[in-house]
Amino acid sequence: MPLLTLIAAASFACANPRHHDGDAIRCAGDQGSMRLHGIDAPEMPGACRPGRDCTPGDPYAARNTLAGLTRGRNVRCEQVDTDHYGRKIVSCEADGQDLGCAMIASGHAVERYGNLNCGGGLAGIFGNSAAEPTGEPTRPGRTDHVLSARPVPDEPGTKLAYVPEDIPQLRDVPWRFVALYLLAMNLVAYIAFAIDKRRAAQFGRHRVRRIPESTLLGLAALGGSIGAIAAQQRLRHKTSKQPFAMRLLAIAGLQVGVVAGIMYFAA
Repeated sequence: MPLLTLIAAASFACANPRHHDGDAIRCAGDQGSMRLHGIDAPEMPGACRPGRDCTPGDPYAARNTLAGLTRGRNVRCEQVDTDHYGRKIVSCEADGQDLGCAMIASGHAVERYGNLNCGGGLAGIFGNSAAEPTGEPTRPGRTDHVLSARPVPDEPGTKLAYVPEDIPQLRDVPWRFVALYLLAMNLVAYIAFAIDKRRAAQFGRHRVRRIPESTLLGLAALGGSIGAIAAQQRLRHKTSKQPFAMRLLAIAGLQVGVVAGIMYFAA
């Protein structure tokens, strides 16, 4: 197989890249975060272990800069090594420009753990007013280069919260199965209320043949709160039974809060 074919086979497209700091990248469909080859960016708060020589600088600005360099661009990566944590070490390009070199040129990362062949030609990533590196040592915080409009603005007081890399991304959740599960749970909860309503009419307060309230509340807590409340109101069953009615309402309110939180952080 020709050399160019081998290189093309080793590289892979990185769809919807995400970053938890200035030298890491995670691609859609990949279970783990990968480290960019040859650079070191400032660590997020609490990530710099005692005795380690960590790169100084603003970790949030570094992360936002890297996110801006990949946003809306064609990103391709190639694995060059694996670190002692088992993470892939990759060399990545955005529209043909090396991300490691771009981060060094921006002043938000330093060259470390490998040799980069940056050279010139950073105009494709940096704005037209940006000059080429001057040869001076790059330091985090330098603003010799003006980034294009895509990077996230780093405004004082608007730092994004640090999200650890081992937290699953929301886009990786199998939402189709979640929806099917919730649909099934709400249907089961509604049917359970209907059965208990019929048994109440037949056997009155004979608890042996009734569905326990703990079971009905459990079905609501497992995701069937909408079906439970719908059955409660439509069938006029246990609407005034306390503390059952208040507990069911509390479960539904808690689930609404969880859904609102997920939608907020996914936005």
